[in-house]
Amino acid sequence: MNIQTILLDLDGTTLTPDNQVAPELNQYLKKLRAAGKHIFVVTGRAEVDAWDVLPDDFPAEGMVASNGMTIFAGERKIFQSVLPEALVRRLIDWSEKQKMYYQLHPIGGKRAILTRDRDYVMDQIHKEKPASVSINEWRMRRQAVLKDMLWKNTLSEEEIRQIVKMYFFSENVATMNAWKDALGELQNEFSFDFFSSSHNNVELVGKSISKASGIRRLLAHYKLSPDEALAVGDGENDLPMFRIAGYSAAMKNAPEHVKAEAKWVTAASYEENGLYQFLRHIFQI
Repeated sequence: MNIQTILLDLDGTTLTPDNQVAPELNQYLKKLRAAGKHIFVVTGRAEVDAWDVLPDDFPAEGMVASNGMTIFAGERKIFQSVLPEALVRRLIDWSEKQKMYYQLHPIGGKRAILTRDRDYVMDQIHKEKPASVSINEWRMRRQAVLKDMLWKNTLSEEEIRQIVKMYFFSENVATMNAWKDALGELQNEFSFDFFSSSHNNVELVGKSISKASGIRRLLAHYKLSPDEALAVGDGENDLPMFRIAGYSAAMKNAPEHVKAEAKWVTAASYEENGLYQFLRHIFQI
Protein backbone atom coordinates (compact mmCIF):
# COMPACT_ATOMS: atom_id res chain seq x y z
CA MET A 1 0.00 0.00 0.00
CA ASN A 2 1.61 3.21 -1.22
CA ILE A 3 -0.40 6.21 -0.01
CA GLN A 4 1.40 9.50 -0.57
CA THR A 5 -1.56 11.91 -0.61
CA ILE A 6 -4.50 12.35 1.78
CA LEU A 7 -7.68 14.08 0.54
CA LEU A 8 -10.00 15.16 3.34
CA ASP A 9 -13.63 16.21 3.27
CA LEU A 10 -14.55 18.58 6.11
CA ASP A 11 -18.13 18.31 7.36
CA GLY A 12 -18.95 14.92 8.83
CA THR A 13 -15.34 13.83 8.35
CA THR A 14 -12.57 16.14 9.55
CA LEU A 15 -14.74 18.45 11.65
CA THR A 16 -16.44 17.61 14.94
CA PRO A 17 -20.19 18.25 15.39
CA ASP A 18 -19.15 21.69 16.70
CA ASN A 19 -17.34 22.44 13.42
CA GLN A 20 -13.85 22.19 14.88
CA VAL A 21 -10.79 20.04 14.21
CA ALA A 22 -9.94 17.89 17.22
CA PRO A 23 -6.46 18.76 18.55
CA GLU A 24 -5.37 15.09 18.37
CA LEU A 25 -6.31 14.95 14.69
CA ASN A 26 -4.54 18.20 13.87
CA GLN A 27 -1.35 17.02 15.58
CA TYR A 28 -1.46 13.66 13.83
CA LEU A 29 -1.92 15.30 10.43
CA LYS A 30 1.16 17.41 11.18
CA LYS A 31 3.04 14.20 11.94
CA LEU A 32 1.94 12.71 8.61
CA ARG A 33 2.98 15.88 6.81
CA ALA A 34 6.41 15.73 8.50
CA ALA A 35 6.68 12.12 7.29
CA GLY A 36 6.31 13.32 3.69
CA LYS A 37 2.59 12.81 3.13
CA HIS A 38 0.69 15.43 1.11
CA ILE A 39 -2.53 16.68 2.74
CA PHE A 40 -5.32 18.52 0.93
CA VAL A 41 -8.78 19.69 1.94
CA VAL A 42 -11.55 18.79 -0.52
CA THR A 43 -14.82 20.39 0.56
CA GLY A 44 -18.20 21.58 -0.57
CA ARG A 45 -17.67 24.71 1.51
CA ALA A 46 -16.55 27.91 -0.15
CA GLU A 47 -12.98 28.76 0.79
CA VAL A 48 -14.00 31.54 3.20
CA ASP A 49 -16.20 29.14 5.16
CA ALA A 50 -13.51 26.45 5.11
CA TRP A 51 -10.71 28.70 6.36
CA ASP A 52 -13.02 29.96 9.13
CA VAL A 53 -13.30 26.50 10.73
CA LEU A 54 -9.74 25.25 10.20
CA PRO A 55 -6.99 25.97 12.74
CA ASP A 56 -4.34 28.44 11.63
CA ASP A 57 -1.76 25.66 11.78
CA PHE A 58 -3.81 23.05 9.90
CA PRO A 59 -1.20 21.29 7.73
CA ALA A 60 -2.93 21.33 4.35
CA GLU A 61 -0.89 22.17 1.25
CA GLY A 62 -3.93 23.18 -0.78
CA MET A 63 -7.68 23.10 -1.07
CA VAL A 64 -10.45 22.14 -3.46
CA ALA A 65 -13.41 24.31 -2.40
CA SER A 66 -17.05 24.61 -3.49
CA ASN A 67 -17.02 21.04 -4.83
CA GLY A 68 -14.30 21.87 -7.37
CA MET A 69 -15.31 25.40 -8.38
CA THR A 70 -12.30 26.96 -6.64
CA ILE A 71 -8.82 25.46 -6.21
CA PHE A 72 -5.90 26.70 -4.13
CA ALA A 73 -2.28 25.58 -4.17
CA GLY A 74 -1.13 26.96 -0.84
CA GLU A 75 -2.64 30.44 -0.75
CA ARG A 76 -2.50 30.87 -4.54
CA LYS A 77 -5.70 30.36 -6.47
CA ILE A 78 -5.06 28.20 -9.53
CA PHE A 79 -8.63 27.72 -10.77
CA GLN A 80 -11.94 29.56 -10.53
CA SER A 81 -15.34 28.98 -12.13
CA VAL A 82 -18.75 30.64 -11.67
CA LEU A 83 -22.39 29.74 -12.31
CA PRO A 84 -24.28 31.13 -15.33
CA GLU A 85 -25.80 34.52 -14.46
CA ALA A 86 -29.23 33.67 -15.87
CA LEU A 87 -29.32 30.44 -13.85
CA VAL A 88 -28.58 32.31 -10.62
CA ARG A 89 -31.39 34.78 -11.32
CA ARG A 90 -33.85 32.00 -12.10
CA LEU A 91 -33.08 30.08 -8.93
CA ILE A 92 -33.26 33.10 -6.65
CA ASP A 93 -36.74 33.72 -8.07
CA TRP A 94 -37.74 30.05 -7.68
CA SER A 95 -36.45 29.98 -4.10
CA GLU A 96 -38.55 32.94 -3.08
CA LYS A 97 -41.70 31.48 -4.65
CA GLN A 98 -41.15 28.04 -3.11
CA LYS A 99 -39.95 29.37 0.26
CA MET A 100 -36.76 27.35 -0.21
CA TYR A 101 -33.77 28.02 2.04
CA TYR A 102 -30.84 29.05 -0.18
CA GLN A 103 -27.33 30.46 0.10
CA LEU A 104 -25.35 32.34 -2.52
CA HIS A 105 -21.59 31.80 -2.39
CA PRO A 106 -19.61 34.56 -4.15
CA ILE A 107 -15.96 34.45 -5.13
CA GLY A 108 -13.91 35.07 -2.00
CA GLY A 109 -16.84 36.38 0.01
CA LYS A 110 -19.31 35.38 2.68
CA ARG A 111 -22.45 33.40 1.87
CA ALA A 112 -25.45 35.64 1.28
CA ILE A 113 -29.25 35.67 1.16
CA LEU A 114 -31.51 38.49 0.00
CA THR A 115 -33.08 40.40 2.88
CA ARG A 116 -36.53 40.01 1.34
CA ASP A 117 -36.33 36.27 2.13
CA ARG A 118 -35.27 36.66 5.76
CA ASP A 119 -38.65 35.85 7.34
CA TYR A 120 -39.20 32.41 5.83
CA VAL A 121 -35.54 31.44 6.26
CA MET A 122 -35.65 32.43 9.92
CA ASP A 123 -38.88 30.47 10.40
CA GLN A 124 -37.17 27.31 9.15
CA ILE A 125 -34.11 27.46 11.38
CA HIS A 126 -36.10 28.31 14.53
CA LYS A 127 -38.07 25.06 14.39
CA GLU A 128 -37.16 21.98 16.40
CA LYS A 129 -34.55 19.84 14.66
CA PRO A 130 -36.34 17.28 12.46
CA ALA A 131 -35.29 13.64 12.86
CA SER A 132 -34.23 13.51 9.19
CA VAL A 133 -31.54 16.19 9.66
CA SER A 134 -28.18 15.42 11.25
CA ILE A 135 -27.17 17.50 14.25
CA ASN A 136 -24.09 18.73 12.36
CA GLU A 137 -26.11 20.00 9.41
CA TRP A 138 -28.75 21.59 11.65
CA ARG A 139 -26.11 23.45 13.65
CA MET A 140 -24.45 24.61 10.44
CA ARG A 141 -27.72 26.04 9.11
CA ARG A 142 -28.45 27.85 12.36
CA GLN A 143 -24.93 29.25 12.59
CA ALA A 144 -25.03 30.36 8.97
CA VAL A 145 -28.27 32.28 9.42
CA LEU A 146 -27.70 33.66 12.92
CA LYS A 147 -23.99 34.48 12.73
CA ASP A 148 -22.30 34.08 9.34
CA MET A 149 -24.83 35.18 6.73
CA LEU A 150 -24.53 38.41 4.79
CA TRP A 151 -28.03 39.77 4.21
CA LYS A 152 -28.20 41.73 0.96
CA ASN A 153 -30.94 44.20 0.04
CA THR A 154 -30.02 43.87 -3.62
CA LEU A 155 -27.43 42.19 -5.82
CA SER A 156 -25.54 44.16 -8.45
CA GLU A 157 -24.94 42.77 -11.95
CA GLU A 158 -21.33 42.14 -11.00
CA GLU A 159 -22.27 40.31 -7.81
CA ILE A 160 -24.58 37.97 -9.72
CA ARG A 161 -21.76 37.21 -12.16
CA GLN A 162 -19.51 36.27 -9.22
CA ILE A 163 -21.59 33.43 -7.75
CA VAL A 164 -19.52 30.27 -7.42
CA LYS A 165 -22.11 27.99 -5.83
CA MET A 166 -25.73 27.92 -4.73
CA TYR A 167 -26.78 25.80 -1.77
CA PHE A 168 -30.33 24.73 -0.93
CA PHE A 169 -31.68 23.13 2.22
CA SER A 170 -35.01 21.75 3.41
CA GLU A 171 -35.83 19.95 6.63
CA ASN A 172 -38.37 17.97 4.58
CA VAL A 173 -36.78 15.22 2.46
CA ALA A 174 -39.75 15.00 0.08
CA THR A 175 -39.54 18.76 -0.56
CA MET A 176 -35.82 18.45 -1.30
CA ASN A 177 -36.38 15.51 -3.65
CA ALA A 178 -38.97 17.53 -5.58
CA TRP A 179 -36.50 20.42 -5.78
CA LYS A 180 -33.83 18.10 -7.17
CA ASP A 181 -36.29 16.85 -9.80
CA ALA A 182 -36.92 20.45 -10.84
CA LEU A 183 -33.17 21.08 -11.05
CA GLY A 184 -32.82 18.03 -13.27
CA GLU A 185 -35.37 19.49 -15.68
CA LEU A 186 -33.59 22.86 -15.57
CA GLN A 187 -30.44 21.16 -16.87
CA ASN A 188 -32.18 21.02 -20.26
CA GLU A 189 -31.95 24.81 -20.33
CA PHE A 190 -28.72 25.60 -18.44
CA SER A 191 -25.30 23.96 -18.18
CA PHE A 192 -24.65 22.94 -14.56
CA ASP A 193 -24.36 19.94 -12.24
CA PHE A 194 -25.58 19.38 -8.69
CA PHE A 195 -24.59 17.23 -5.73
CA SER A 196 -25.93 16.43 -2.26
CA SER A 197 -24.02 15.77 0.94
CA SER A 198 -27.22 14.67 2.72
CA HIS A 199 -30.88 13.98 1.93
CA ASN A 200 -31.71 17.51 3.06
CA ASN A 201 -29.50 19.59 0.77
CA VAL A 202 -28.29 20.11 -2.75
CA GLU A 203 -25.47 22.28 -4.15
CA LEU A 204 -25.09 23.63 -7.67
CA VAL A 205 -21.74 23.75 -9.44
CA GLY A 206 -20.58 24.26 -13.01
CA LYS A 207 -21.00 21.58 -15.65
CA SER A 208 -18.53 18.68 -15.31
CA ILE A 209 -17.11 20.20 -12.12
CA SER A 210 -16.88 18.08 -8.97
CA LYS A 211 -14.50 17.21 -6.20
CA ALA A 212 -12.90 14.79 -8.69
CA SER A 213 -12.23 17.45 -11.32
CA GLY A 214 -10.76 19.69 -8.64
CA ILE A 215 -8.52 16.91 -7.37
CA ARG A 216 -7.25 16.18 -10.87
CA ARG A 217 -6.26 19.81 -11.35
CA LEU A 218 -4.69 20.10 -7.91
CA LEU A 219 -2.71 16.85 -8.09
CA ALA A 220 -1.53 17.68 -11.61
CA HIS A 221 -0.24 21.01 -10.28
CA TYR A 222 1.80 19.17 -7.63
CA LYS A 223 2.73 16.32 -10.02
CA LEU A 224 1.11 13.75 -7.73
CA SER A 225 -0.70 10.59 -8.79
CA PRO A 226 -4.37 9.92 -7.90
CA ASP A 227 -3.42 6.23 -7.71
CA GLU A 228 -1.38 7.02 -4.58
CA ALA A 229 -4.13 9.12 -2.95
CA LEU A 230 -6.47 8.27 -0.08
CA ALA A 231 -9.83 10.10 -0.16
CA VAL A 232 -11.92 10.25 3.03
CA GLY A 233 -15.49 11.54 3.16
CA ASP A 234 -19.05 10.92 4.26
CA GLY A 235 -21.41 12.30 1.62
CA GLU A 236 -22.72 11.74 -1.87
CA ASN A 237 -20.60 14.63 -3.12
CA ASP A 238 -17.53 12.62 -2.02
CA LEU A 239 -18.26 9.76 -4.43
CA PRO A 240 -16.51 11.43 -7.41
CA MET A 241 -13.26 11.62 -5.44
CA PHE A 242 -13.68 8.04 -4.19
CA ARG A 243 -13.82 6.94 -7.84
CA ILE A 244 -10.56 8.58 -8.92
CA ALA A 245 -8.46 7.99 -5.80
CA GLY A 246 -6.46 4.80 -5.51
CA TYR A 247 -7.80 4.35 -1.96
CA SER A 248 -11.00 5.55 -0.33
CA ALA A 249 -12.61 5.51 3.10
CA ALA A 250 -16.16 6.39 4.10
CA MET A 251 -16.89 7.55 7.61
CA LYS A 252 -19.01 5.31 9.82
CA ASN A 253 -21.68 8.04 9.76
CA ALA A 254 -21.91 8.00 5.95
CA PRO A 255 -25.05 6.72 4.19
CA GLU A 256 -24.92 3.07 3.15
CA HIS A 257 -24.70 3.82 -0.58
CA VAL A 258 -21.59 5.94 0.10
CA LYS A 259 -20.00 3.24 2.25
CA ALA A 260 -20.64 0.73 -0.53
CA GLU A 261 -18.29 2.60 -2.89
CA ALA A 262 -15.39 2.95 -0.45
CA LYS A 263 -12.49 0.56 0.06
CA TRP A 264 -12.73 1.05 3.84
CA VAL A 265 -15.28 2.25 6.38
CA THR A 266 -13.99 3.86 9.56
CA ALA A 267 -14.67 2.07 12.84
CA ALA A 268 -15.81 5.31 14.52
CA SER A 269 -17.89 8.28 13.38
CA TYR A 270 -16.92 11.94 13.12
CA GLU A 271 -18.55 12.42 16.52
CA GLU A 272 -15.98 9.99 17.98
CA ASN A 273 -12.89 11.46 16.29
CA GLY A 274 -13.14 8.60 13.79
CA LEU A 275 -10.83 10.14 11.20
CA TYR A 276 -7.99 10.38 13.71
CA GLN A 277 -8.44 6.74 14.75
CA PHE A 278 -8.62 5.58 11.13
CA LEU A 279 -5.48 7.43 10.00
CA ARG A 280 -3.50 6.09 12.95
CA HIS A 281 -4.60 2.57 12.04
CA ILE A 282 -3.66 2.99 8.37
CA PHE A 283 -0.32 4.75 8.72
CA GLN A 284 0.95 3.38 12.04
CA ILE A 285 3.07 6.48 12.62
